[in-house]
Amino acid sequence: MKLLSGIDQIRQLPAWRQRRFERFYHTQYRYRVLPLFADVYLVIAFIGTLLFLGGLALNPDAPDIFGTYLIYTAILTGLIAAHRFTRLRRSAPMIVYLVFFNMAVFSYLGYITTGATLAPIVGLFFFISSVGIITLSLLHTSLIILINLSLLVLCTFLAVDSHEVAETLIGILTNWLILMCLVVAPLSAWFLSQFLRNLLALQFLLRDRNRQLSRTLETLKITEERLAQEQKQQALSHMAKGLLHEIMNPLNCASQAVDFASSVNRDSEVADALTDASTHQKRIADIVSDLIEFSRPVPEHNLETADLRKLVTTATGFCRHQLRGVELHINIPDGTLLPCYPSALTQVFVNLLLNGASAVSNSLGHGKIEITAESTDTAHRIRIRDNGQGIAPEDIKRLADPFYSTSDTPDNLGLGLSICQTIMRHHKGSMRITSEPGQWTEVTLTLPKTAARRGG
Repeated sequence: MKLLSGIDQIRQLPAWRQRRFERFYHTQYRYRVLPLFADVYLVIAFIGTLLFLGGLALNPDAPDIFGTYLIYTAILTGLIAAHRFTRLRRSAPMIVYLVFFNMAVFSYLGYITTGATLAPIVGLFFFISSVGIITLSLLHTSLIILINLSLLVLCTFLAVDSHEVAETLIGILTNWLILMCLVVAPLSAWFLSQFLRNLLALQFLLRDRNRQLSRTLETLKITEERLAQEQKQQALSHMAKGLLHEIMNPLNCASQAVDFASSVNRDSEVADALTDASTHQKRIADIVSDLIEFSRPVPEHNLETADLRKLVTTATGFCRHQLRGVELHINIPDGTLLPCYPSALTQVFVNLLLNGASAVSNSLGHGKIEITAESTDTAHRIRIRDNGQGIAPEDIKRLADPFYSTSDTPDNLGLGLSICQTIMRHHKGSMRITSEPGQWTEVTLTLPKTAARRGG
């Protein structure tokens, strides 16, 4: 009976999950299972009634009860419609009681008219034998049996003389068909209710485990992406550490030589060449500076408490030239303080603002950038949104990769977002990019409210 082990497994769960199962069970039982079972039974009862009426119509020797059963059929049809299209469907098992009383009225009228013969009430007892299957409730089945037996006793008193009541009742209740109907009803109610409860328990456990598996797979996916990103950064970090020293020393010597040559030169053409050389040397120095920032495993100073609005204002000041002509909206609550590395976090804002300015400059509409912030009990969330050209979904996954860029500008090395990602990792925070191509791009920075433990 392994199929009936669901409840045993539920009992091993924590109390809060057991309560959640009980809510799940009652919802499924009341609003899905019982209405479905009632629908099936009502259809079967209606078809059976039509077949019975058809038999009466075709049998010339049948008693003249066609009109009576036509009324019964009309009432049954009304109950079917009410159960299908009204709130009666959500009041299970009310429909079972209504069908029972409808059937009992016509059955016991025939029972009284025929002098307490068994035939008129056989169909009613067949219905009672199926009540346990329809209601899946031992309580409701027992109540209907008790009401039916009370009606049987009452109608027997009306149908026969008082001295024949006991004999008539004994004869009916000892009839093997009637007796089996009365026994089958509660047994089927008990067994099927236990079966359904265990079946729904297994369904609940399966759904619960599927949700846990989905969450685990999602966590593994995020972890895999994070580890892949960290491995890329670590690989580049090791490479950069080995190359930076070898690059900077000859670059410094070359820069000093160009500066000396510029100071003693009097030829304009040579001066232009020296200026170009100096410009490119500065470009190399900027690249090296970015690589140093990217490859740095941990910040070289401790966290400080800074005002978020002031950091954003400082960043916008650095980008004043690039933001010219861009409509900038800043919605940050006054007094929003957070533990951070102020200069590094300002660099994040600068990089994101420069990206936003570049995106809106390439769009056809009026450029707009919005910076908003909100706080929860555990974190600060800063959103930087532009109405630029957007980013294709296949590009979003690679934006934080070192040296990857969607821009064709030669000066764009593709390290900006990688450095932002590194800085957010130093803060124990996260950076998420969402976009609608041709419409907007939004970067969400999440920073913990409590001080991040220093580490890589």
